[in-house]
Amino acid sequence: MNAMKRLIPALVLLAAGFAPAGAPGDEPPTEIRLGKPKAPAPRPDPSYARAAERFLAARQSASIDRSREPAARRWLPKAVKVDTATLIGSPGQRLVAFQLPEGGIEPLGIGGFRATVYLLFADAQGRVAETRDEVLTFVGSRETYVCGALKTASTMRWDSEDVRKSAERLHSREAYERADEFLKDWVNQQRRTAAYSMQDFYPAGSGKIMIPCLRFTAEVGKRGYEVLDSPIIMKRGPRGYQIEIASN
Repeated sequence: MNAMKRLIPALVLLAAGFAPAGAPGDEPPTEIRLGKPKAPAPRPDPSYARAAERFLAARQSASIDRSREPAARRWLPKAVKVDTATLIGSPGQRLVAFQLPEGGIEPLGIGGFRATVYLLFADAQGRVAETRDEVLTFVGSRETYVCGALKTASTMRWDSEDVRKSAERLHSREAYERADEFLKDWVNQQRRTAAYSMQDFYPAGSGKIMIPCLRFTAEVGKRGYEVLDSPIIMKRGPRGYQIEIASN
């Protein structure tokens, strides 16, 4: 019996030695970090975004009222040659919205900075006509920045001709025209700048037509915009096609 009492503690110690890792009572390994944590990248000077926004706001104002083009050109040194269509849009167009994407401002270290911007133009009826990516290089300091270079990186023309042709193939030109009138009225009712684009046109069954649309709104003179992706559904009735569902 005494021998058994002496053996029990030894068996307990032996069992503990073969216990699997992670058993209750085990302490998690201590993580060791060498060196200092990487400091976050410094944020660009807020004056950069303000200067870019003011330049784009001047261009937007001139696109709405062409007599203001000289005010927009004051942002350009005399040596920088930019045609009117590039600066404020082609005749009949207006700059509805502009955006400075996150991370799109790069300090140059020579008293200036570079900004990547996105512009959205509409025609006189409010249809989106063109979107553009530009790279603007500003020189100077604080309140004296001017745009020393304006480069168009890419341009996309928006054309509703394919949508109209789809309507004609389906013998539903009336539905297309009623949807277009509805969207033009929507633009005129907005208190902010606005534009729209019909993306497609196809049958939705039971005499209905589905028209996917994008609708844009923005504050005049401010960067950023909102976009609503919502379809219009047209239904044929005794009085022709009528709008059945449409978001305001």
